[in-house]
Amino acid sequence: MVYSTMVLGWLGILIFLLILLTFQKITKNNEYTFLHLLLALMYAMWLPLPIVLYRLLESDLLLVGAVFGFVYLILLVAGMVLQTGHLAYISQHNEDGAIKDSYINYMMATLSHPYEGLVNVFKCIWAVFLGITFFNNGEVLMAGLMFLFGLASFII
Repeated sequence: MVYSTMVLGWLGILIFLLILLTFQKITKNNEYTFLHLLLALMYAMWLPLPIVLYRLLESDLLLVGAVFGFVYLILLVAGMVLQTGHLAYISQHNEDGAIKDSYINYMMATLSHPYEGLVNVFKCIWAVFLGITFFNNGEVLMAGLMFLFGLASFII
């Protein structure tokens, strides 16, 4: 399971790099549906990560963190898929301009801002549990990074 998670993790990183390198071209061509589909695929590649980290670090405390991490990634994938579906629907059925821009913006704001804010709470909790586990294992640098990441994500 560790090796398959490493392969999936690196595939997720490659998708991230692909997004990073082609972001301007994607946005210039208004390919937001494709962008959200790539993001959903990237996060789906990382789904086994919380469980594998729990099994590798062998911390009972991290079991709770793994649940939050897994729920975080599931919610991200679901949110990206919903946004992809919305964008695909709008692009297919709005050629005549029947759907107003205000409705489109309302739906995207509903699917992104409050939803992603809730998802960030799960990410912060997961990062704090990771930080505690790293601290208990004597990995102070990683613990500090996880605590900073968790707190910075919660504040922002």
